[in-house]
Amino acid sequence: MLRLKVDFWNSSMEIESRIIDNKTSRARDLAIVFDTGAYMTTIHDKTLIRAGYKISNERDAMLSVVGRGNVPVKEVLLQGFELVDISGNVLSLGPIMVYATDMSNMETSAVLGLNVIREFVSKIKFGKNTIIELEPTFDINKPVVFEDFIRTESRFGLWTQDQIVDSEIAGYDARQTY
Repeated sequence: MLRLKVDFWNSSMEIESRIIDNKTSRARDLAIVFDTGAYMTTIHDKTLIRAGYKISNERDAMLSVVGRGNVPVKEVLLQGFELVDISGNVLSLGPIMVYATDMSNMETSAVLGLNVIREFVSKIKFGKNTIIELEPTFDINKPVVFEDFIRTESRFGLWTQDQIVDSEIAGYDARQTY
């Protein structure tokens, strides 16, 4: 189990993470908002550029943001992503698909979304020192290899329609309008 220290910042729950620099392969610290309402992990494009990622050549997409409508983003495959627990221990998640966009007008420069959060059983324990407990639902000793990462089916990639809809579990079909 991973126990993450929460810092409350501007009504958001911020946790410690790291992205792997694309040029040096070294970990770079990244404060990231834990957001169960975010579909995808999103990182400020300038942060990714400083970490050696060439986002200009990446695939275009759109992200729907509450109060801002649709925002253009780029799909970027990070070499690696890590979560840091209270004791300073690191859980390496391997490669991860993120959205890159200009977040200059936002309150944060990174948001951890459901493409990662959904792979854990999560518990938020509020108190003097609020923590988030994450229990992986996958084998942490078998990370996806960067070279084998498949954008539409990887553990930390984009969801395919089959991954979004499981009518036996969800009880509804997301393709239908209710």
